[in-house]
Amino acid sequence: MTTPQGGVTVDARLPLVLLFTLGTLTAISTLGTDIYLAAMPKMADDYMTTPAWVQATLTAFVIGMAAGQLVLGTLSDTIGRRKLLIIGTAISVIASALSAIAPTIELMLLFRLLAGIGASAGVVIGRAVVSDLTTGPETTRIFTILGLVGGVGPIVGPIIGAVMLEWSAWPVIFWTVTVLCAIALAAVCLFVPESLAADRRASSAPRDVLRIFGTVLRTRSFVLGCLMVCLGVGATFAYISSSPFVIQSILGFSPAGYTIVFAINGIGMTLAGVVATKLAHRVSAAQLCLIGLSIVGAGGLALLAIALTGAITPFTLLPALALVPIGMGFVFGPGTALVITDVRHAAGTALALLGSTQYIVGGITAPLAGIAGEFSILPLAVIVTVCGAGAVLALISIRRSAPELRA
Repeated sequence: MTTPQGGVTVDARLPLVLLFTLGTLTAISTLGTDIYLAAMPKMADDYMTTPAWVQATLTAFVIGMAAGQLVLGTLSDTIGRRKLLIIGTAISVIASALSAIAPTIELMLLFRLLAGIGASAGVVIGRAVVSDLTTGPETTRIFTILGLVGGVGPIVGPIIGAVMLEWSAWPVIFWTVTVLCAIALAAVCLFVPESLAADRRASSAPRDVLRIFGTVLRTRSFVLGCLMVCLGVGATFAYISSSPFVIQSILGFSPAGYTIVFAINGIGMTLAGVVATKLAHRVSAAQLCLIGLSIVGAGGLALLAIALTGAITPFTLLPALALVPIGMGFVFGPGTALVITDVRHAAGTALALLGSTQYIVGGITAPLAGIAGEFSILPLAVIVTVCGAGAVLALISIRRSAPELRA
């Protein structure tokens, strides 16, 4: 069943080729940081610089992602989706190629910043396209699938990069990303329609753009939904930043053992996302979020109990840690669907605000989780518990203020 929407057909299910294209764009955003992690020591040697400077290339990419989402997402509400998506993906192609041949670390920082800006278009505008072309449970299903792609990236990215380093130099990694970006660009040109018709676009006048921001920020379900998702992301970032120290320094695992544990937890998150995808047409987005956040909260309470009692063993700590990514597997997609429920008329702006805020919250919780040193799990336990409880309260508030979201 389809309904016309400003000249664009809104389908009950998104075409597979379009879903593949949007998934590829999502993969670019995750591989942009994860695929060259194993190459960092060699990059530091080749550039004759410190590891901190090479690690700063990750920061540059993340800054580009955050700023790019805010700007490009908002612009897409005024001038349309397709043109900006093509421009952003083209920037990704060029910036990735330049990263492969960057002669200095300073230029590498610049090119990774540009790569982040380009990749941000695929994330924020790609999701805006989903908002334009789908409704109800299908929106939840597609967002969950895209969340799965984003979740798999941090698992397979470092592994792919490490394997490539076994038989090639690190620039080959960036050439590989360049090829992937070029494939995505071709797919965008061929398969992604302009999903926001001219008569549905907002005015580009600065006053009107500010008015759109104000309208979105005054929408209670958006603010509460954004708070819910961002608190969940905060718990996730705390888990990611702390897990190497918890698993290696506290439990005494080797780096290889840590990689295996982290991969298993990532698989758990992926399986949770698969379950959420299957349930999307039978269970509401709010109910899926409640399931996931309850699991995250349980993980936080378990970590807190372990920290306070000192019962730190692999048999207690590892299952408690695993509950965080597994729970968030139920939240990422359905949570995004909840966020845009009442602001579809400004989906680009809303998703831009959501994406940028996620990075801000994650940037705060990640370092806080290690504030007591590498041998304490108490800060991590407190952060996960507080974020999980806060996210549940935000979800309850959404359901009370918007009864239509309960079903």
